[in-house]
Amino acid sequence: MAILLLAGSPVSSPQEIAKRNNDFAFDLYSEIAKTQTGNIFISPFSISTALAMTYAGAAGDNETQMAEVMHFAPNNPAFHTDYGKYLSRLEANAESNIQLRIANRLWGEEKYKLVQDFVDLNAQAYHSPLQKMNFRSAPEGSRMEINKWVEDQTEERIKDLIPPGGINIDTRLVLTNAIYFKGDWLYQFDKKETRDKKFYKADGTKTETPFMNYVGSLNYTETDLAKIIRLPYKGEKQSMIVVLPHKTKDLEKVEAQMNASTFQSVLYAYTPEVILALPKFKMTLPLNLNGYLQNMGMTLAFGADADFSKMTPSNDLFISGVVHKAFIEIDEEGTEAAAATAVIMTLESISVNEPPKPKEFIADHPFLFYIIDDETQAILFMGRLMEPKS
Repeated sequence: MAILLLAGSPVSSPQEIAKRNNDFAFDLYSEIAKTQTGNIFISPFSISTALAMTYAGAAGDNETQMAEVMHFAPNNPAFHTDYGKYLSRLEANAESNIQLRIANRLWGEEKYKLVQDFVDLNAQAYHSPLQKMNFRSAPEGSRMEINKWVEDQTEERIKDLIPPGGINIDTRLVLTNAIYFKGDWLYQFDKKETRDKKFYKADGTKTETPFMNYVGSLNYTETDLAKIIRLPYKGEKQSMIVVLPHKTKDLEKVEAQMNASTFQSVLYAYTPEVILALPKFKMTLPLNLNGYLQNMGMTLAFGADADFSKMTPSNDLFISGVVHKAFIEIDEEGTEAAAATAVIMTLESISVNEPPKPKEFIADHPFLFYIIDDETQAILFMGRLMEPKS
């Protein structure tokens, strides 16, 4: 069907959508950090995208809550069309520089009726086709099929996204997003310079781990609490931003102060010579986001009062699960990262001057890191390293 945009509909630029999504990213990270004391790694981009697809079906107070928590613009075709353009911009910025794959899909019970406008809007804006599934008689087989799709989209880095029991005979719709990122550093680390070094953990203990070493000009800035550098990927359209507290005890204060303007300050910072030591690390983190999202104020979507009447004419669905899993590996050549998010819908039966000497950036204690698209400053991935070996 054709989707008409009415004259006067507000248009959101990719930068505006990125800013709104980043606001949600910092909100969600803060909520997760309240209970997670160790390493954290998520793709707020993946979570926002999967829930934007779901938002297309929301109505009433449920729609209002989702908009407030997610920092979404009003729920009309223009918002979703603009979001689709935002996804296309991120993919275009990656062309010929890094690997960036974004994939979306709807998985619907074959005999369950969905609102056609909802299906068409997802197909048009998010390139998210509807695949018919037999959840009623083959819930476990359906779960394995969806998980296999996620594996394929993420180069097998995200496995078993939906855990056993996550899909049952009352499941009627699953909305999925997967993102895969692989980028080489613009300035690669020499493997011959990698050395074991002590990493000092928050509890005062230390561990030996391989540190990559580099000396060269990098975007660098400081605050009263932390040092911040930008590590560009080839093509210089994506970067990793690393935020290293001066003192480990200030990590929580640094987390609380982080916002999107931090990226702008380092993207345009001066480029002194920097002596950099960064640990190699790899981590995978699965999360059930239900409790975090409810604590942030999205309560109606998870219960019998959910209004998803723009999704289904029977309006008998609620969100039974928002599951997320993210992977990252950093080495001398670059970064590989992947993430996936599934939303499971179930029947309601349930400024400084350049100094004369090099700056030191020795990341030998807990730090924050972000993989961003430089143009829009969209956070694709974000995390906290408390311990390199986990």
